[in-house]
Amino acid sequence: MSSASTDPADTTPEQETAIARSVVYSCLSRLLAYPSPQHNSYIEEVLAPVLQDLRLPHEVRSPLQVVLAEHSAPLDELRRAHTLLFPPIESQDYPAYETAYSAADVFRQTHTMADVAGFYRAHGLQVGGTERERPDHITTELEFMAFMAAKEAWAFAHLGSDETGECRRTQELFLSEHLGRWGVSLGLRISVGAGHSLYRAIGDLLAAWLETDMNALGITPSERYDRPVPQAEPDDGECGPDPASILAPPTIRKV
Repeated sequence: MSSASTDPADTTPEQETAIARSVVYSCLSRLLAYPSPQHNSYIEEVLAPVLQDLRLPHEVRSPLQVVLAEHSAPLDELRRAHTLLFPPIESQDYPAYETAYSAADVFRQTHTMADVAGFYRAHGLQVGGTERERPDHITTELEFMAFMAAKEAWAFAHLGSDETGECRRTQELFLSEHLGRWGVSLGLRISVGAGHSLYRAIGDLLAAWLETDMNALGITPSERYDRPVPQAEPDDGECGPDPASILAPPTIRKV
């Protein structure tokens, strides 16, 4: 994942806002991923110092303070809490995939995943890397927003208004058509039902941040998904494998 590397003395307010947004999205992506020493170190050493200095509304700042205070809990404890929240078999209570909220039909789910992956390809990205997840997983969609906000900051400094506008339009459309439609619901569900206080705070942070960012951008999602859709009846196997079962690529990376 690229980041916007600019001299703080030369940054404009627009660049600073884009960098700040990238940092928050990146932090959320790592917080919702399976806990690892690498994720924890990156949050503590790279992201936390920036997050502490950001001007954020109270509804975002309050859960963020809890998250930064508790994310360094023992790794085994965090892994147990994460597995309870997101078990290996897709959770019916807190599904971390957009398609669990948008459609029960496998063909519509496949279309949604293809559309999400199309956003990635259009900006030189594809799912891949060390952590395997589908294109519509919450961590992958958050990571894409972090990348696009960083790219916007870079465009302000180096690429001009056309590229800057394209970066912003992509983020607005992705929130409207994908992440903004279901991410708030996932966050609220986690904030109420997670067994560990860290994950309840992460849920609060996810919901509050997405609402704040969409309001700042003037975005109204094309739909709002309040809860996961009931799962379809299992296939009897006569038509071959479920197409969704073979779409399990790794996380996002540059092509």
